[in-house]
Parts: sequence; C-alpha cells; structure tokens
Amino acid sequence: ACSMLCQSRACRLLLGALAVASSLRTPHRPRAAAIARKAGGAAVLGLSLAAATPLACGAKELTSPQRLAAEAWRTTDKAFFDRTFNGLSWFEERGAAMKAAKDPESGREAVVALLKKLGDKYTRYVAPDDYAKLVAATLGDAAFVAGAGVTVVDAADGVLVVDVEPGAPADAGGLRPGDVLTAVDGLGNLEPATAIRALRGDAGSSVDVTYVRGKAAPAKTQLKRAVVQLSTVRGDGNVVRVRAFALDTADLVRAKVDATKGPLVLDLRGNGGGSLEGGIETAKLFLRAEAKVVDVIDQRGAPFGYVANEDGPYAGRQLTVLVDDKTASAAEVLTAALQDNGAATVVGANSDRTFGKGVIQTVLPLGDPPGNDGAVAVTVAKYSTPKGTDINGKGIGVDRTVACGLADKAAACAAK
Repeated sequence: ACSMLCQSRACRLLLGALAVASSLRTPHRPRAAAIARKAGGAAVLGLSLAAATPLACGAKELTSPQRLAAEAWRTTDKAFFDRTFNGLSWFEERGAAMKAAKDPESGREAVVALLKKLGDKYTRYVAPDDYAKLVAATLGDAAFVAGAGVTVVDAADGVLVVDVEPGAPADAGGLRPGDVLTAVDGLGNLEPATAIRALRGDAGSSVDVTYVRGKAAPAKTQLKRAVVQLSTVRGDGNVVRVRAFALDTADLVRAKVDATKGPLVLDLRGNGGGSLEGGIETAKLFLRAEAKVVDVIDQRGAPFGYVANEDGPYAGRQLTVLVDDKTASAAEVLTAALQDNGAATVVGANSDRTFGKGVIQTVLPLGDPPGNDGAVAVTVAKYSTPKGTDINGKGIGVDRTVACGLADKAAACAAK
C-alpha cells in the first residue's frame, strides 16, 4: 500500500517505530515493542524525533538510490533552520546528488556529501542501525547494545571514555571514565564513530582495546562483548548522575532524588544531551512556578518559551550541578535553566565552560517504512537561556571551577 495514505504525525511515528521493531534483533524486541506503543505521544526533542512524509507513489521512475537522495534533499529542504542553505543553489544540489546516486553505497555517500555542503556539523545522515538505536534511546527505553558498554567522545589524543556502564564488558575489562582509547581491534587513529563500530559485535565475541590512563604507559585489555542495557540515570548516595536525556529522564531522576535527603549533586559530566523535552522536564523538578526554562527559536524567527507551570517537588533544595567541557545540548538547557533562576550552583570540572551547543536537531526517517533507509538529523531551531543568552559556540560559564576528572567521585568534586 502507498505510504502516503498515512498522513498524521502519530501514524507516521508509529510506522517508524514499527520499522525499528522489525529491524532489531531478538534481545531488543521487547524494547522495540514498547517504542511502538509510545510513538503516538512523542514531542519536541533536543535531538528530537519526527516523521517525514514518504515520497509520493508516482515517483516509480527513480531508482532506489535516487529515491534516497531525493527524499533526503526534500526532507532537509523543509526542515533546515538556515533558509539560505549556506549560500548554495539548493535545487541544483538535488540534481547533483541524484546523479551521483548510482547504487546503494553511492546513494548514501551522495546524501552524506549533500548534507556536508550545508556547513552545519550537526546536520548529517544517520545509518539505519544507528537510527534504530537512537529511537530506542530517545523515546525512553534504555538502549540495548551488543558491545562493550562505554560512551565515548572525541579527544585531542584519541577517543575519550566519558562513561562506563556498571557490570558491562568495559567495566569488567578495567576501563574507566577518563581513559583515552588509542586502538580498538587493531585500528588506530581513532575517532568516536570508528571506535563505536569496532567495539560493537556479536555477544560472546572478543575485542582488543589499547588505552591510556593519565600519564601512565599504554595498557591493553581484551573485552568479551555482551548485550548491554545502557542506563541513563544512576544514583549514588546524594549524587544523581544523568548520562543522557530521554523522554523518561525526569521520572528516573525523581525516583533517585526521592531516595535522598539533604544537599544534592546532579552530575552532568560527559553528558552530550539527547531529548530536549527530557532536559526541560528535569529542570522543572527544581524550579518555582512561572520560572522560564528555555526559549526556542525556529526557522520563522519566533521564540517559544518553556515555563514551569507549578513549583517543582525539589524547588528550594540545595543543589550543585557538576559539568565539564563535554556537557552539551539538553544538558546545557538544564544547567542554564537552573543557573539563571538561582536554583543551583554550577561547578566546572577542569573547565570554566560547558561545550556550547545551542541548536536543536530533529531526526527525520527516510524510506518506506520510515527508517528503513536511515534518517537525516537536521538542525531545525536554536535556543537561548532564560536570561536571553545565546550559548552556541560559547558554552555556559560556571560559578566555580575545581580540579576534578571524569574518574573522580562527583560528591568529592562538588565539595571542593
């Protein structure tokens, strides 16, 4: 049946979730089914998910690679925040991309090249497998990954480990936050995407990792891959660590905070963001009624303000937010909301500023069913803090800086 018959946003989101459910392997299916149940209620996200209308049925003269290039162009054309398209003759770029799309591989390469021309490092092509995992994580169910159970980001001398899932292969193999990966499975000159692909693999298989800790000599470890559930929120005494934001993050944070008394530490070190809604709703837990959380400005230039409707359950609670130069996106929305409203003290770990990502992406699925051909992540809006500050490329200035690494305990860092 022609997918154009599914016109409502909820219907198309459900199709995308069902596509994810059908593409995931057996260990993921219970989570994928939950995604499908939730799809109709998705909202605006910091790395948000939306559904693109599939190409009309009449375009059968196009080859599959050409369809991918044309759909990626059209989807980006509708959503991209910068209506100058980086000064490109944007319609001509459509023809060039379709001409270059001769087979599946060149079709994907044409989409990657097309989006790169926009000059926005956050607008990019997302492969089908990565889209499936992104949907699972963003809609609130913790993602299952067959691999090592680490979160990594780019570093000057390799790939920096910012989080290790407790009990995961990386944890059992001795890796710790703050370690720098220099080689994975024999591959050197790493970047995060390369490292992640090399760490993933069938459960039970092994992968060799070389890493550096501090000033020590390089060390090697062998990890036995497993199917790992990546938690987004963890509690340790009066510390609540948020690794990334999803739609259910506020509920998870609330459950952890309810189990604590006295001063609280919110650990956002290495948190690269995720769901904007997750960041907003988490901020509301600590804010008074009528406090502004964030202003979002779309491609039309009209700001939309998010405001706390009532006193949060922890408004007035003594709160320290621990950040570093990897704290970004939705994590910065939360940090700025609490700082600008005087609801928290912001402490920088080895850094006087956060990362500085003040723009918002929507992830739009491609193909039929939606997501079958991956997706495009498109910058659709920017945001400013409650006091009107544009932090993009600048970051949030902290209230004080402490000498504290990723491997150090958050409570000790906040107490310095």
